Amino acid sequence: MRRLRSAVTVALAASVCLLVATGCNRAGARIPYASGSFQAARTAYVAKSTASRAVRVAAPVDVREVHYGEPVAGTKWKACSTDPFVGTSAAEILATELEREIASSGIFRAVGPQGGSEELVLETEIRAMCAQAVGFIYLRVAGITSLHFTLKDGEVVLFDRTIERVVTDLDPEYTGGSVGFIEQIMKVLISDSLREVLRELMPALDQVENM
Repeated sequence: MRRLRSAVTVALAASVCLLVATGCNRAGARIPYASGSFQAARTAYVAKSTASRAVRVAAPVDVREVHYGEPVAGTKWKACSTDPFVGTSAAEILATELEREIASSGIFRAVGPQGGSEELVLETEIRAMCAQAVGFIYLRVAGITSLHFTLKDGEVVLFDRTIERVVTDLDPEYTGGSVGFIEQIMKVLISDSLREVLRELMPALDQVENM
């Protein structure tokens, strides 16, 4: 009987620990395929002038694993491993978003994946592009993005900057609803945080000289 009670106590303790751990980051217990397509991170930025050079958006390099646990954008939120991307990668999604936003902005004469000696190259490191859902009774969800951009003219670096943003479901930048699957909210918040990063990137690229 004493052994049975001990076993029950251990099982209950394990259950509580699991609930507490899950409550710390509920995004780890997400529902596959419930998130839908990625919401475009549109900035609607229009260049003040168009550069005479074309730009190639190099395939983003995913280095998130190296930065797990690092604080992002001066907040309590940290770079994490949880994201709702199924069947595609963060790098593929980011490449699509960058190419569309840079092309529509008119900052450069042209944007394309083809290489050429006359083209500028925009390189991107993905240091964080994830979402966290924290809490047990009251859930708080955040989209977390940290990207390092380098614009090169051959071996010459024209622009080099890390841009970070965190958007939570309480922030005015959040464009989703208050009800839905965790994955749906996660994906919207990642898009929202990415949009805020691009909102800083676009005018910064527009001001780069010698292009």
